[in-house]
Amino acid sequence: MRSEVVRFFAFLIGLCKITALPNNGTLDYCLTGYDESKACSIRGNLLAQPIWNHYAGYLCYNYTNSARFSQKFNATFKYVNCSGTIYHRPVPAAVVDNTTIALFDYKHEESAALLRKSFKTDELFDNFVKCCEEAEDCCTNAMNNENIVSTADFCPVVWDAWSCFPQTAVNTIQSLPCSSQAYQSPDKVCTLESEKSCQFNETIQLAEWNQQTDYSNCAIASIYLARYNYHVSALYVCIVCSLPAILIFLAIPVFRDNSRVILHRNLLISIVIRNVLTIMAKKIVIIDALLSPTASNQVMDNNPVGCRLLSFFVSAATNSTYACMMVDGYYLHKVIVRTFAKEPPLVFLYSLVAVLTFLPSIIWASIVAANERTSCWMVDTNGEQWSVDSFRMVILFINTVLLLDIVRVMISKMKQGGTTRQTKAAFRATLFLIPLFGLHIFITAKKIVINDTCWAEDIYDYFRYTMEASQGIFVAILFCYANAEVHNELNNLFRKLSIQLNQRLGWNFARTAARRRTTTATYVQPADFKNEF
Repeated sequence: MRSEVVRFFAFLIGLCKITALPNNGTLDYCLTGYDESKACSIRGNLLAQPIWNHYAGYLCYNYTNSARFSQKFNATFKYVNCSGTIYHRPVPAAVVDNTTIALFDYKHEESAALLRKSFKTDELFDNFVKCCEEAEDCCTNAMNNENIVSTADFCPVVWDAWSCFPQTAVNTIQSLPCSSQAYQSPDKVCTLESEKSCQFNETIQLAEWNQQTDYSNCAIASIYLARYNYHVSALYVCIVCSLPAILIFLAIPVFRDNSRVILHRNLLISIVIRNVLTIMAKKIVIIDALLSPTASNQVMDNNPVGCRLLSFFVSAATNSTYACMMVDGYYLHKVIVRTFAKEPPLVFLYSLVAVLTFLPSIIWASIVAANERTSCWMVDTNGEQWSVDSFRMVILFINTVLLLDIVRVMISKMKQGGTTRQTKAAFRATLFLIPLFGLHIFITAKKIVINDTCWAEDIYDYFRYTMEASQGIFVAILFCYANAEVHNELNNLFRKLSIQLNQRLGWNFARTAARRRTTTATYVQPADFKNEF
């Protein structure tokens, strides 16, 4: 809430000319709003709270990941002159330009407005403010005159620039959840822990913190890379499994004129296109953003038009998959429930799929473009994704209604014994596919994990990626590889091809007939056999 107030004041100040502190030898400024009698510990140094908060803000700013800045200000140290009284210790300040400085006090509205300009986004600035608030809370509520001093048995409460480590027994390691400052992105990630060791100093005979906190366990990039690489690999497998089915549907003439098969084929094609575009988005933008600055192309940070177009087409391709599934379900509903209804022309179905593919994505793209979103439109922090997710949920609802009606009619027909084998097979396939398509909408709309540990999120993400990649595989198996009609047509095609090759080239691919087993027969001669000759 406090960060929102800071942003509001920064906005108001930005409407007029910002009059910040001059870059002089001393600052005519009073450090107010804090308890001057209270001392707090920051990286082993005891400071009065008014000055301590400035140093805490400076450390939060100075150790912020450089990827969050558009322009990081250098720091200087100035003595503060408050009504003729000069504080004994200088306070850090950000050098905005040769004539202007900004305090690292997030409560100072003018300074906050200037510091905001150095961050790329409001969210990143809010993360800095959050660090300052946590530092202030550490000093105000976690520290007192007793626990900020080392003893032989305990290390004191200390703010290490990102985290507030409590009083800890000597010769132990204290673990805390990693600060969001440790990550390149301010978004909430799974819980990792930083460590700080408390050791006994033989020289001073007191417990003492290791000055360096171990944040190596906070490296989230490797976890994300493993997840995204698995997703890409799973999509490759789906493409490889789906392409032969598409080629079969295109190669066999009878399938090219069958509306039912055409709809299955189009569904597979939409899945393959979606997978290809998703792989491109992952490899070019998302995985690239997780690489080190020297290895990355900085595509997400640069936010070029090309990557935003890629994000748009990924969204449209996903919509296309849902639209094709709905049309497939609609056609099956017509075959089973409305048997004598006129078959809709394919041109109408193609037009419907085209509208359902692009219209929701155009609406979504218009919203994110109007809000001037960055990160190639692939990071949703403001909920615009629901403009397309809601459409997909509507598709899922329609498919569910069609399915329930199909189930009703099929139960009635099976009781009367009036279903064909093909209808039953299609019915079983649709029962399996319709819940599969769209199920991940409910999962991705809100993360469903048992806790915030990384292994729990791994289970969620790997399951979600596996399910998404399995869609094309299941469609290919159910409607092509395990389909008896396809088997018969392939056998006919092979037989015709064998005859052609045998006639033209003399190649014989005919299967050798199995040799009949030798048997013995007994012939019974009639009694008047001789009289017949």
